[in-house]
Amino acid sequence: MLPHDERGTGDAIVLLHAGIADRRMWAEHLDPLAEAGYRAIAVDLPGFGEAQIAHTEQAPWNDVLEAMRELGLARAAIVGNSFGGAVALRIATVAPAAVQALALISAPAPGLDPSPELEAAWEAEEAALDRNDIDAAVQAVVDAWTLPDAPDGLRQRISEMQRRAFELQLSSPDASEAPDPLEQHPSTLERLDLPVLVAAGEHDKSDFLAGAEELARRLPLAQHALIEGAGHLAPLEAPGQFRELLLAFLSAPSTRAAREAGPG
Repeated sequence: MLPHDERGTGDAIVLLHAGIADRRMWAEHLDPLAEAGYRAIAVDLPGFGEAQIAHTEQAPWNDVLEAMRELGLARAAIVGNSFGGAVALRIATVAPAAVQALALISAPAPGLDPSPELEAAWEAEEAALDRNDIDAAVQAVVDAWTLPDAPDGLRQRISEMQRRAFELQLSSPDASEAPDPLEQHPSTLERLDLPVLVAAGEHDKSDFLAGAEELARRLPLAQHALIEGAGHLAPLEAPGQFRELLLAFLSAPSTRAAREAGPG
């Protein structure tokens, strides 16, 4: 079972965190989602928060599906930010019947080449890790993925989550990654017949702004949105706007109809 926090009853929403965070990034959303009539569940993906990395092939989409089974969830709406969005998309690829709806927030689109800005962010982090300078690596991540005027409290919060991820990942033996189901079957996107919200913060990197447009174009039932005032981490940077957008999507007639129709 993946470590998780849970609130409420009703239709389930599974919340998947960004790759520089853990399930704590959803803390202020659990109670409002529960009050709106949902069973909100935030999980730690392996290598983040309290979730250790198993000595097996890494396939986080399967880990989430197993957690859903253990939680008694036949289906759920899956919400993911950044890396969590990538995992959510692969859950829908391998088990579409388990997904009522998808909300992909600044999720990477398969096949897009990284921009020079994105490559520079990765290189700064890797260079610090190669020097065994965790402080510098954490600082590189915070600088790369938060807005320049981000509040100190938000930067500190992300620092703590990222430091924990480095501790887990650097102390674990190297594990191979499972084949990417979207790389194996790229045409799956065009066949995903379920409601999808594809959004990005208006100040996000060009990779994710373009990626949101690409995903919205390829996914048959997708709607596209920009979240004002946000960058890459909209649930943390603009929580009110993010949650309003998410709840409107989940309560839309088309989403409700797909939920009531059930799998297939």
